[in-house]
Amino acid sequence: MAWTLIENAGDLSPDGGVMAVTIDKVAVALYRFGEDYLATGNICTHQFALLSDGFVEDGCVECPLHQAVFDVRTGKALSGPVNKDLDTYAVKVEDGQVFVDVSRPAEIAEAPADNRIAMAEERDDRCFVIVGGGQAAASAARALRDAGFTGTVKLFAREQALPYERPPLSKAILLGEAPLHGPTLLDGPAAEQLNIELHLGVTVAAIDAERKTLTASNGETHAYDQLLLATGASPRPLPIPGADLSAVHSLRTLEDAIAFKRALQPGRHIAIIGSGFIGLEVASAARQRGCEVTLVEAAPRICSRALHPLAALRVHKLAERNGVRILTDVQTTAFEAADGGVALKLNNGDTLQVDSVLVGIGVIPETALAESLGLEIDNGIVVDRYGHTSLDSVFAAGDVAVTRREDGTLLRLESWQNAQEQAAAAARTMAGQDTAHDVVPWFWSDQFAHNIQMLGLPTADDQMVAKPGSNGAETLYFHNGERLTGVIAFNDPGAIRRGREWLRRGLSVDALNRLLENTAGAAGDARLPAPLRRGTMSDLSNYYVWPREGLTRVPDWVYTDPYIFELEVERIFHGSTWNYVALEVEIPNAGDFKQSNVGPTPVVVSRDEDGDINVFVNRCSHRAAQFCRDLRGNAEEFVCPYHQWSYDLKGNLAGVPFRRGVDGKGGMPKDFKTCDHGPTKLKVTTRHGVVFASFDHDMKPLEDYLGPDMLREFDATFDGRELKLLGYYRNSLPGNWKLYHENLKDPYHATLLHTFLVSFGLLVAGNKSQMICDETGLHGAMASAKSDGSNVSEENRKEMRAYRPEFQLEREDMLDFIPEFNSDWSVTMLTVWPNLIVQREMNTLGVRQIVPSGPDEFVMNWTMFGFADDDEEMTRHRLRQGNLMGPAGFLGLEDNEAIKFVQDGMKRTQPGEHLVALDPDTPAGTADTLISESAIRAMYKSWRKALDIE
Repeated sequence: MAWTLIENAGDLSPDGGVMAVTIDKVAVALYRFGEDYLATGNICTHQFALLSDGFVEDGCVECPLHQAVFDVRTGKALSGPVNKDLDTYAVKVEDGQVFVDVSRPAEIAEAPADNRIAMAEERDDRCFVIVGGGQAAASAARALRDAGFTGTVKLFAREQALPYERPPLSKAILLGEAPLHGPTLLDGPAAEQLNIELHLGVTVAAIDAERKTLTASNGETHAYDQLLLATGASPRPLPIPGADLSAVHSLRTLEDAIAFKRALQPGRHIAIIGSGFIGLEVASAARQRGCEVTLVEAAPRICSRALHPLAALRVHKLAERNGVRILTDVQTTAFEAADGGVALKLNNGDTLQVDSVLVGIGVIPETALAESLGLEIDNGIVVDRYGHTSLDSVFAAGDVAVTRREDGTLLRLESWQNAQEQAAAAARTMAGQDTAHDVVPWFWSDQFAHNIQMLGLPTADDQMVAKPGSNGAETLYFHNGERLTGVIAFNDPGAIRRGREWLRRGLSVDALNRLLENTAGAAGDARLPAPLRRGTMSDLSNYYVWPREGLTRVPDWVYTDPYIFELEVERIFHGSTWNYVALEVEIPNAGDFKQSNVGPTPVVVSRDEDGDINVFVNRCSHRAAQFCRDLRGNAEEFVCPYHQWSYDLKGNLAGVPFRRGVDGKGGMPKDFKTCDHGPTKLKVTTRHGVVFASFDHDMKPLEDYLGPDMLREFDATFDGRELKLLGYYRNSLPGNWKLYHENLKDPYHATLLHTFLVSFGLLVAGNKSQMICDETGLHGAMASAKSDGSNVSEENRKEMRAYRPEFQLEREDMLDFIPEFNSDWSVTMLTVWPNLIVQREMNTLGVRQIVPSGPDEFVMNWTMFGFADDDEEMTRHRLRQGNLMGPAGFLGLEDNEAIKFVQDGMKRTQPGEHLVALDPDTPAGTADTLISESAIRAMYKSWRKALDIE
């Protein structure tokens, strides 16, 4: 024996403390119960997960991944999804020190032999037959023996393989992480020990219920006393031309998985029809195998039948972040053989060329045998809670069974848990131990390194509470207004463990809210967004409920919710908007380029050999690396630093090293065309030296986008004179990007916060001023005419604490306004939705570009400019004023800090609402007073429309 000292074992909690240790490359979990120590293997025998991260209770450990339970003392597997026991290891305690020996098992009292057939004094002469070879069939066979049935058990399986688990087919089998025979549920030795008579590769052709006999496909006749139909389900076919092509696959059996695995070769393009969990899990595996993946879903969103819209959105974005292209609201109308692959004809007129296809649009229960017996059928074989069908001595369980519940409704579930536990309940009932199948439904899915688990059956009308956790975890709790009805957890198995108990107890909504609020803030930003309590499963607009007071209130989740930010990227920055990307003066010559952004998306702005300006996404088509690494410069091409794929100034893929391979080997497929694999290109427009880009290639002209009022203010600054570049600033702001738009649509704050503005008459109550908006309310211009302060009334001075008339500048000429614009205003701040601010404060000129990186932070890129005909003194004058008003000047510092204070207030307190009610006589839009918030209300009126939030 080799005893290994375990350091710090004494620090374990005596109430089931557990720690992970490695001894001679063996992963060990060491447990403490009082003064006793026990050791087992630390890796769950179902799927890789560390039991030391699990939950220890009543001498058992529960796996944190899929809730398999093991007896710590014996290592015995007590509940699914697992049948294989843990290894145990010898432990000794000497002089307060704990030692473990992994070369021998723990010494435990010998349990009585578990072979009831050998022990039985009298054998049962009955014969029970199980038709099926999957999860339900194997579970029933074991449960019959556990219930003490000592008669004959025969199992007929269509497949030649031993009964195996099906969840790994869409995951571990495709990734090569599981043996090709699959994780068996009932292997040869186990079947022999349990005396299960296996008939593999043999189907049941006919059943004579009156005589209680069946005829097998090999011609044999077998008598039975009780019969369990566990025939499962078959993939739902897609009834379109070409569905029988060899490159079009389905996934239900081990043979299907092995065949499809051969299609998952790096670089191949895979199409998946259907966006249920099987389709998404296959997409995850295919991406891990290096395939390009396109998922085609006929519904408007993925997982529409299984997930709340917010949960579905999270899964959607997770898949997209992992490189899956998702087409929703699109139907496949035909498959055609093409160039060694498949061409998908879509109902939108497009053709999608791929190498292989997987159709995963659900399953159909295998009810042919049941129908031949005249059993009640309704989307499956109708059974009661005990597994009885409408015919005596015939039971059904698993995917083929639909349960009539106590309220008379029918429910059919397709899950590992249902197949396992419903079949076990039916088997015990067959053996004389009436057992109802009354467990909380539980589902799981592993995809893109995320674990998703679901409990219960929430309805479309149920309301929801979302609880964020640490490290990207999140749990959604559903209730019907009275009691908890379901839980969906992302990377949070602890929530599933708690939720199972809460559902069993019928937890009230009040108790749920108290329990969650007591744990809020324990892990990062684990706050409960108050409006989410009114969310329902029907659609996104019901989930995000705007306050009933209307536009005079703005809820915190507008600024803090990561899913709202994802929607903004998709529908605003990547939607029908013009985004500022550059000034033409920055790229005057052929070959000039600069890096820029459209929202958080990096783009390249370049001038090509023809003098045209191009904007394209800065992402290599090969492995997603940003191929343009310099902020600005001049180049003939862009070369990705990773694999040296090159791109021209128009954004076309120009070169692929070893495209044809070496010595006739390797290289890209023969049908590879560089023109099909370039970066995403944006539509480009310019006006008076300012460059805009849009992901929408049908975008309206910029002039129509701005509208007449904003166009007038834009042209007052960019009046056709040639621009001169003066320099750059850059600052990061810890706040939501829309707060900056609000800041510049909020002249109210300017009269109160900025001592510099009000004390020197640039923007002060009493000045000639206006807050101008376009018809949409998205664009705005805060405008004021400078005064000497004499028109500020004594009453207004008292209202403005920032007003300090005693303040003076050392050089008074720094604030001289030299008239040069066709405008009534000496100060204007023009906001062009969604990412541009045009700064014209006295004679300093600049553009500010908003680059958001998430809901809580954005970068502001400042580009200061003048005009080519400026003399040296005018240039110096612009720069002096720019220093006063830049990001580190008298205004920028105050605005930056105020935005941080607002964001911090939302993040660190209970969620609430912003009151935006100034100037009620102007509900939304242009205001002729500085004491107004009508422009903010106008902006959110259009923002809500863009995001479909009512």
